[in-house]
Amino acid sequence: MKSLRILLGLTLVAFLFAQCEKEEFTEPELKKGPLPDVVPAKMFTVTVENVSTHYKYFEAGAVTIPNGESEAGPAFPGHSFSFSFHAGPSHMLSFATMYGLSNDGFYAPDGDGIALFQNGNPVTGDITSQIMLWDAGTQMNQMPGPDNPHNGDDTDDPVQLMSDVGDGYDYGMVDTNLKVMLDYDGDHMFTVTIDVLSGATTAISPVAWVVHSMPNPIFEAGMQDWDKGLEDLAETGNPGPLLHYLMWNSGYVSPVAPVLWAVHEKGEMPIFTSNTPDRGDGLELLAETGDPSELAGNLIDMGYNAGAHAVPDGEVDAGPLFPGAKYTFSIDAKPNQYLSIASMLGNSNDIFFAFGDSGIKLAFGDDTQDITKEVMLWDAGTEVNEYPGTKSMDEDEGGDVVPLNDGYTYPAVDKIIKITIHKNKK
Repeated sequence: MKSLRILLGLTLVAFLFAQCEKEEFTEPELKKGPLPDVVPAKMFTVTVENVSTHYKYFEAGAVTIPNGESEAGPAFPGHSFSFSFHAGPSHMLSFATMYGLSNDGFYAPDGDGIALFQNGNPVTGDITSQIMLWDAGTQMNQMPGPDNPHNGDDTDDPVQLMSDVGDGYDYGMVDTNLKVMLDYDGDHMFTVTIDVLSGATTAISPVAWVVHSMPNPIFEAGMQDWDKGLEDLAETGNPGPLLHYLMWNSGYVSPVAPVLWAVHEKGEMPIFTSNTPDRGDGLELLAETGDPSELAGNLIDMGYNAGAHAVPDGEVDAGPLFPGAKYTFSIDAKPNQYLSIASMLGNSNDIFFAFGDSGIKLAFGDDTQDITKEVMLWDAGTEVNEYPGTKSMDEDEGGDVVPLNDGYTYPAVDKIIKITIHKNKK
């Protein structure tokens, strides 16, 4: 299995999916296998579409109850908030919490967020130095403290560091008000604890947080607040509107890899046999990297009418399907033949889409059929699975090809992929 990984840098492979970028990929030549003369060949068109929701962020949430308390509220000096989340090597963490005795001040990292992995290893320890005090630019500042009336005039100023506002007020230093610790709990789960130090000049509000890959999920320095809930949090301590926005735009997103297909006879299992190990014909490479070329070539050499399709509709270069994109390709078949396919669930370790190991019978009655209901997620058994969307290692598994059942939660197949088949009219 290790020898296959040497090819990763030469094909469409793991880098493509880890970075969610399109790389060059040479589409295998398709072989039109011979069909018996008893009946005429029928041409089918297959469409594979990524129907996933295009989420902006990976995971989001809020913590409203301080540690040791039973009701929601601020964390006063001597108290703390903690929250946990999942993340992978490409993810960053951002959060925001109100400087309670200000008009619109809030603590947060910069727009890039906090890196959670370094050289493939989870980051842990004191991250207080990455936290800054910001001004949301939505309300005129008044003297911070318990006597602050919180009724400053509305403003439309940009979000900026409080130190750049120049209002002349003393907000204390971040590291004398807070201590922020990052712990790794295993299986790609982290926990952040924000301690309000006993000598702090303020309490802090409940915390809204988000795990992301692209910068500026909550605000962009130098730009006005974009009215997604930061103003409410920074002025009142209420994380609700910001939480709603972040959670509504967070979720698992995966590209769909190029599609391997094979036409075969009843009872044949060209790609895999359920509950047995991978045969070594190329399924491992397909399931771990998204590259179907080895398996397609081997099936063609075995005499199957087989091939692979890798160029999304409307594109000129090979690449995976991102949400909303489609592959369309045609196959020849005769009555009573069967179709098998395989395509990697891109944001995974070794999970792939396929029918059962015997494929599905090609019907000739209806012109168009939605065959998504026949598709399952399979585990190739070649690499240990990690929390969905957080792949960071390549640990050999040595298991069997089985229907996916690893204890993690994945979207339903029909929320990721849609496959239709159309019988072309002569």
